Amino acid sequence: MKKDFSRKLFRYVFEFIVAGFIGWIYEVATIWIMWHYFDNRGMLHLPIIPIYAVGAFILLAVLREKKHNPIFVFLFSAVITTIFELASSYLLEFIFHKQFWTYRTWWGSILDRSSVISSAIFGLFALIYFFILHPISGRLSEKLSKWACMGFSIIAVATVLTDLVISVNQLLGG
Repeated sequence: MKKDFSRKLFRYVFEFIVAGFIGWIYEVATIWIMWHYFDNRGMLHLPIIPIYAVGAFILLAVLREKKHNPIFVFLFSAVITTIFELASSYLLEFIFHKQFWTYRTWWGSILDRSSVISSAIFGLFALIYFFILHPISGRLSEKLSKWACMGFSIIAVATVLTDLVISVNQLLGG
């Protein structure tokens, strides 16, 4: 049986929010551990870093929902997300004339825009995504009514898009 639109949309929106929030927690925790201060990471006002969610969706598109060996998922994801992080850093710097992150002081730095350590962490995040978050969102979408799925999706998308417009406008000096 084909899933209805509201449940599919819910899964994508829910996973985007959660993956972006996990990325935000990771970024904030990293700054706190390394330099002992709080820094609200990311370009949005919400505690969501979209690059983590987009990275997860790229992996989902490439790996699909097939069962994969966890070691393969880890290694493949570490490579793909590192390439994505490198490309994203150059693209964001070109658009906003600002460097959003650097790994200059990290061991195994890759062009100061990624590192061997962050690649391994992204591989671990991919395992969490494929083996925990994605299955949870599937079960949750089946338990909720299609109206609850649609309502959550509309409110969440509107909130994130509003924040994105405001944040991009501020970054561009508007």
